[in-house]
Amino acid sequence: MLKFVQKTKYARWIIFGMIGFSVLAISLLIVFLVNIITPFGRLTKSSPANTFIELIFCIFVSINLILRLNDIMKNKPQEFYKIGLEIIITAIAILQIIDFICWFINPVSDVLAACICLFTFIIAGFQSTLWILQRIQNSKKVQEVDTYLTQQIQLTESQNSVNITQTSKCVIALKYILYSFVLILVILNTCQIIHEANFPCSLGEGEQYYIVESQGQDVKIRTYCTGAKNLPQIVLEAGGGSSGVDFYEIQTQLSKNYRVCSYDRAGYGMSWQAASPQSSQNTMSIAQQVMDKVGFNTSVPNSIVCVGHSVGGQLCRYYAQQMISIKGIILLDSVPVMNWFYLVGQCQNQTVSQVYTQQKSTLPLIKFMASLWPLYIETPFFIGKEGFEPSNLQSWINWQITTTRNWYSQSLGYASELEECQEECMESSIINAQSMINKPIIVITAQNQSITCADRNLTGSDCQQYECSFNKTFQLVVNQSLLGNQISTYVECPGICNHDFVWKQPDFIVQQIEYYIPLF
Repeated sequence: MLKFVQKTKYARWIIFGMIGFSVLAISLLIVFLVNIITPFGRLTKSSPANTFIELIFCIFVSINLILRLNDIMKNKPQEFYKIGLEIIITAIAILQIIDFICWFINPVSDVLAACICLFTFIIAGFQSTLWILQRIQNSKKVQEVDTYLTQQIQLTESQNSVNITQTSKCVIALKYILYSFVLILVILNTCQIIHEANFPCSLGEGEQYYIVESQGQDVKIRTYCTGAKNLPQIVLEAGGGSSGVDFYEIQTQLSKNYRVCSYDRAGYGMSWQAASPQSSQNTMSIAQQVMDKVGFNTSVPNSIVCVGHSVGGQLCRYYAQQMISIKGIILLDSVPVMNWFYLVGQCQNQTVSQVYTQQKSTLPLIKFMASLWPLYIETPFFIGKEGFEPSNLQSWINWQITTTRNWYSQSLGYASELEECQEECMESSIINAQSMINKPIIVITAQNQSITCADRNLTGSDCQQYECSFNKTFQLVVNQSLLGNQISTYVECPGICNHDFVWKQPDFIVQQIEYYIPLF
């Protein structure tokens, strides 16, 4: 192999090929960077950030191989300091083949990212092989030279003298810093990929995967259905950044008297990513297909109750306006988020323009987090959170919120919220003709009017802010309950409750659901 590369003709062809490959990789890098900043369509079933990071590593080793081939072609001797750099390249090759394997173990395999890992492994491995062969060749030459007398060595060196330019210590230090930095990034990326490949086990009987269509592309969705098929039907919509597992305890209890189905929305849990935009209409299209797949016939009027937590509750409200099959909706600590931002902003004397600008400025931060997530920098801060019930599913919850897909999906969802409800929408009352639903709406809120600042250990300005925010939030809760028919109402969570009461106080929620559904 080395003799082949040492021939100028072949070395040049390989260099030209690597330059062409690098140009292609850089072009793809730009495309995926743009897809992260300004999402369009779907380039991968996972997050474009994964492919973006893998392309950076691939370009790095490609440039290194071009430089190595150039040195070989010009018969430049190997400098001793480069041994460490070549070891780093070898380590990158090993890590990349691990990544390649893990991408196919991942429940949402990223084939493109895996292929790039394979290319990186081949390129880095080829360079490492050349380095080893050069070391062997140089070693043989040294042994041959050692058989001659010192005077003959000096004579030979004078006849074949080559001016060797010593690399400065500063340049050597900078090279080691750069190579070490890249190696650290590769290690962190491998940690994240291994973490995502170590996904939770199945929830058991009732868990199924279905292929649905969204904007002309297939999307595989994880579903979990329990309860007898002849019982009244309930579909569960999780909050933003979460999967259907959030409802596990509630679903288990409800399944005694209802046919209950939860699912992971596109990009969350173990479901594939869907194309951008992640609008309410596109989300409903997927949800409707999922309901039909699991046996909930969406063409039958008033046959399904939608129970949604947080963002999921607002999706239920949207479904009730668009789908004849929705019999009624139950919202769990769910308010129109953009209207809520505006009302809470009033507590700080902000105008609607200031609030919208502030929320819009948050989107780049979410996108930045999504783009860095493949490097495992943020994952450890979310692992180890406790308090989920049942506790044996805590690892499921930790995993679902620490995948790269999750954060890319959150950026898509937040972008759609900003697009669908801008300034005029934010400051408008939700009580209007377009929002009215001639169906039952039960709003179960974590707010409780009897809870004081003292109960939450708040004083001074914190107490004032809490009271103002509470009043604004409660105003939205009451207004939502006025959007439905005469059965509609709101229910306060007893005692001190928080947004996580879906899994921390499931008994209370199940009690309310089982009380109100028969009234629908």
